[in-house]
Amino acid sequence: MSKDTQIVETASGTWLRFPNNFKKFHCLVELPDQLSLNINTKSGCVHVHKKDCDDVFQYVGELYITANGNQLQCTVQAAPAKEEVMETPASGKQSDAS
Repeated sequence: MSKDTQIVETASGTWLRFPNNFKKFHCLVELPDQLSLNINTKSGCVHVHKKDCDDVFQYVGELYITANGNQLQCTVQAAPAKEEVMETPASGKQSDAS
């Protein structure tokens, strides 16, 4: 596998592959439909990851779950869209010769 990924154990004992910058919180759970939840029990933040075509779970957003009396509130924040940088031969250094 790629050097830029790592395998991480879930709460149920299965192993999932994540990018190297992934940091496991208190509880990692695999869900159906190629999703995983990385739960931070102190902050109430839940990072959501989706399996890509290379079987690596990529970050797709966060859930924040709070309680106010008998009401539950869930806030969702999607991951920012990735910008693809395309390199072209013209983007290299130009010579000073005129």
